[in-house]
Amino acid sequence: MAHRIGIRRGLSAALVATALLAAQPAMADAIQLNSFWAGSGSASINFHGTNYHDGATVSLIESGGSGGFKTYDLSTSPAGVNSFQSWCVDIFHSFSFAITTVDVLQSAGSMFGTTKANDLGRLYTIAGSSVSAPGAGTSAANSSAFQLAVWEIVNEKAGNLYNLGSGDFKATGTGDSIAQGWLSTLNTTSTASAYTANIWSVTGQGASGMGAQDVAIFAPIPEPELYVMMMAGLGLMGFVARRRQLPLSA
Repeated sequence: MAHRIGIRRGLSAALVATALLAAQPAMADAIQLNSFWAGSGSASINFHGTNYHDGATVSLIESGGSGGFKTYDLSTSPAGVNSFQSWCVDIFHSFSFAITTVDVLQSAGSMFGTTKANDLGRLYTIAGSSVSAPGAGTSAANSSAFQLAVWEIVNEKAGNLYNLGSGDFKATGTGDSIAQGWLSTLNTTSTASAYTANIWSVTGQGASGMGAQDVAIFAPIPEPELYVMMMAGLGLMGFVARRRQLPLSA
């Protein structure tokens, strides 16, 4: 499972993701999954359950690297500029670190349902500060742990508790005890989500050639006050535009 296996990089990186969400055209963008964001770990997974792509029942025993990806949207900025973090959610397809094309962003809820999408956001709310920018507290163990937790949420049977040691999806590897701590928090608390998860289906996998690889990005949910400011700004823009269209008085 070669390379198979977010962003609180300060507010600025989260805002980059927000801008990307808003700016996606109705066409594919060129995306580069460049490397691991802040180191990686290793993981072994054992899955027997439903492939969310097609609803088929499958069994997988795989191992490989685990961690978040340094990602660039080459359609909006050159490689090496404005990187953001994405996370693998797809254990069914491989990929390679190479320039690819992607489909238009989808909401996580449309792919995995409202509960799982919300739990992905809750996970990032709890653990995002532990997988921030390289050199700001992120470790390979934390990055691998977050990846394991993402896979557990996406691939565990709906209604089951999140547990890496039981259920449809089971995993061991770097940071698995850290991941289970975060997952146990999701199981036992009602922490509200401060982030939304969206999915890019990355195609054109080069040497891998095994179909789209779905990756998640996380963006902060704007505070209510920000919505008010945005609406006020739009209202002012509309007022100015209307004034410009009024005929001059005699």
